[in-house]
Amino acid sequence: MGATPHSESGFDRPSLTLALVTLSAGVLALLGASWALTRPCVLGSCERLQRVEEMSGETLQELTESPSTDALSEAQQQLEAARRQLDGIPPWSRHHRRSRRLLDRLEGRSQQLQAARSPLGLAYQAALLSQNPPHSIEEWQEMERLWLDAIAELETIDPENPAYPLARAKLSEYRDNLAAVQQRAILERRGQEQVEAAQLAAEVARTQEGQARDLETWQETYASWRNAVGALMRVPPQTTAQRDARQLFQSYGPQLMSSEQRHRQEQAAQTLHQQGLRLADEARVAQDAQQWDTAIAKWQQAIAYMQQIPENTAYSDQRRPLIQGYTNALVQAIAQQQISEAMNRAQADLQRLCNGAPQICEYEVRRDRLQVKLLPEYVSRVQELDRQANRQNNEAAQQQLNQHVRRLIDGLELVSLNTGIRLTVLDPDGEEVARFAGN
Repeated sequence: MGATPHSESGFDRPSLTLALVTLSAGVLALLGASWALTRPCVLGSCERLQRVEEMSGETLQELTESPSTDALSEAQQQLEAARRQLDGIPPWSRHHRRSRRLLDRLEGRSQQLQAARSPLGLAYQAALLSQNPPHSIEEWQEMERLWLDAIAELETIDPENPAYPLARAKLSEYRDNLAAVQQRAILERRGQEQVEAAQLAAEVARTQEGQARDLETWQETYASWRNAVGALMRVPPQTTAQRDARQLFQSYGPQLMSSEQRHRQEQAAQTLHQQGLRLADEARVAQDAQQWDTAIAKWQQAIAYMQQIPENTAYSDQRRPLIQGYTNALVQAIAQQQISEAMNRAQADLQRLCNGAPQICEYEVRRDRLQVKLLPEYVSRVQELDRQANRQNNEAAQQQLNQHVRRLIDGLELVSLNTGIRLTVLDPDGEEVARFAGN
């Protein structure tokens, strides 16, 4: 074999290559060591760790002392920024173990805050759905489900969570929202039931109308149309059912009036007229005695007789004004009967609400107002239980007491709502403490 070629400078090529490689490796090692030593918290103290600990502590303390959704979001952002700061500490730093412990602690806190954000998201969804009422019963039920889920998640947040004060504040707010949604769902359901009752009564009325041949069957037809219209009038306002009720009333109203005029003409005009006058007098007597069932029946009979007066008789000209007057009186009697029934319901409901040991309240039922006066012994008992719960820091007892008071308030409000009569609540000194406007 020939000799290894040499360069003109006198160095052989393999030796030069080996020297360059060795030099490069040394330079890279030197550069790497220099870079590692210049990383944060490698040499000496680690101010970054100190800043992260102080920043995270201050952030969580602010959330605890001033709980709000903004403070919660800010706390999460600060924790995330702190975690990024810790990621910059390399594994070869002598502060690495301490940084890992702090990082684990921040991760735990972040998970706790995330647990508090989840129910806030559910509440946001529920609030969005509640915009622009009225809503269908299915939509109210979906809102109810979201509020229940949000409350359930808030109740799982333990006192060790920095967001615990915020969770407790939101818990009260969400329960109020849940109660409002449930009440709207009840009204929506009640409205649907009344519309369905009206449609069923109208179907019966149409069948009766097609078969009506005499006074009795026409009276039955009228009663069915009255039931249909009455059901529409009982549909709660601000519900989707109210829109349906308005449309149905455009049809049912004229049919109700028509049924009043569609009675068989069985007797002579004079006999019908005299009978109608007699029945009208009896209806007035019954109405003055507040015998509403009798008054309504008498007005119906009087209308029936007058409507059967044949045309071209001595009494035919008097028929229409008498029928109109009797109809107005009938509507008034029906309204008075509804007021009387409402007062009876209020009497029974208030008796149930006021009974207890000690007795909770005494009440007065009038046509234009309901008055409930809380008794001193009951108020003193509630105040004493509240003080005991506060002294013992007994949240369960406090919550139970609050629920009892809320049930009483809701019950009184429901009495006012169901009767449509204003209800005033007085304290033992006779001072007004609450008022419910009714429908």
